[in-house]
Formats: sequence, C-alpha cells, structure tokens
Amino acid sequence: MRKQDITYQDKLNELKLDISHPNNSGIAFVLVEGESDIRLFRKFFNLDTCKVENIPGGKFKLEECVKELINKYPLLIGLRDADFLHLEGTVYSESNMFLTDLHDMEMILVSEDDVFSALIFEYTAIAKDKHNAIRNNVIAAIKQVGHLRLLNDRENIEYSFEPTFKDLISFSKAEIDFSQYFMRVLSKSPNAKIKDSIIVEGKINALKGIDFDNLQLTNGHDFIKALSQFLKESSGATVGDDNIASSLRMSFTTDHFKKTKLFSDTKDWADKMKCSIHN
Repeated sequence: MRKQDITYQDKLNELKLDISHPNNSGIAFVLVEGESDIRLFRKFFNLDTCKVENIPGGKFKLEECVKELINKYPLLIGLRDADFLHLEGTVYSESNMFLTDLHDMEMILVSEDDVFSALIFEYTAIAKDKHNAIRNNVIAAIKQVGHLRLLNDRENIEYSFEPTFKDLISFSKAEIDFSQYFMRVLSKSPNAKIKDSIIVEGKINALKGIDFDNLQLTNGHDFIKALSQFLKESSGATVGDDNIASSLRMSFTTDHFKKTKLFSDTKDWADKMKCSIHN
C-alpha cells in the first residue's frame, strides 16, 4: 500500500499491533502529524529506543490516536503544531501531547538566525546583515493571511486555505492584495459562514491593531511559499517549497532542538517514565 493511501484507521490498527508485540516492549512511540515531521524528528530521537510514526488526518486525529493508545501502552507521546494556542494563551492539557514552541515547526526553523541565513546564502548573494530584514519583510507581506487564518480559527468559518497567493504579494509594500486573495479563498470554500468581504476586512482591520507575536501568528507553510516567491524576484532562483523546507530541516541541528521547550518537555516526560528517547 502506498503511503498516501494509508488511512487513519489503517495506522491505528498497525500501531495497536506494534505496541503489543514483544519485540517492542520498552520502546517509546513518538507520533507526529506529517511525513515531513518524521524527516525532521528522527534526527533528534534515538531510533534504537524510539519509533517515530506519523498519523494521517492532522492534529485532531493525532490527539485521538494518542488518547486511545496510552490506555494500552504508556510509553507513547504525540508532537503537534501549536497553531494559535500560544497566541491565544490557551491552556493545553491533552495527556502525553506536546506542542511546538511557535506556531509550527517550520517557524521554529525559520526563527533560528543561522538556519535562515544558510538558506539565503544557498540561493542569493545577499549580505548576512540583510537576512533578518528579509525574514521580517516576508512575514509582514503575508500578515493578513495569518489574520484570516486566526479569524477562521476563532470563529470556525470553514475557509479553505488551498489557493495560491504568491503572485499577489508585493515585497516592496510588504503586503498582499487581500481582496483578490479573499476572493480565491471563497471560491474554494463552499461552506464558508462569512462571505461578505466588507465584514471580513473589518474584522481583519481590528486584528491589525493587536500586537501579535509574528512567529506565533504566521503559518510556516505560508512563510515558505512567500519566501519562494521572494527568492524568485530577488535573485531569479526558482526554488520549490519542498526544497526550501528540506534545506531548513537539514540546517536545523540537535543543538538547535535542545534549546526548545518541546525538547525540555519531552525530556521531562522521558525522565518521569524512566526511558531514554533523545539522541
């Protein structure tokens, strides 16, 4: 069976067999949201004492899976993107679940200066003292996308964020053509609860007045898409989103990971459970 054809129930059944197998006694299971998370986290967890597995279906299926399996096997944790939980000050208390420090893992990678600079040096000749400004400019250019995502999260409007926006970004103005982007979102969101652009733009303007932490507001996949466009415009480099994500993962080391709260939280859990999970 191809990986993309594996359903949540398929994976759940597989894990039930794995945790009950005698050869896996004492092995810790680290469950993550996506395939790219496996490629990152297997660098940081000891694969002699752990298994890192992704759960199809997103963060809520991941939570559901952990909730069901920890009743059968205690050496099991889930790692999920915080999304807007830190931004909103939400207390998160799902058993054996741990959150990323920032909006998602991609933003943690981007936030590390040397990781981000390594990427910029790979594709441009821009001096290092300009790299922080580039990161801030990319974030500013798509800030309204973050606002719309936050609004959607708060009010459960059911917008789809599939449409592209690369061609709508102006890096010189550090903004996106929001009205055009919103029209694209609506075209892919048949069940949207708010379709009036005037109402939405009013709500977005209200959010603009709040001093959010941009690293908690910005979706990492959106940032990577926007950065791809910036690289194309600034240096003529055509770099795919997957290549950017891969470059960031390769530059992000165990030492970087050890600075995160996610590392300390999972280490505290491992110490409490008397198991060793990290490299």
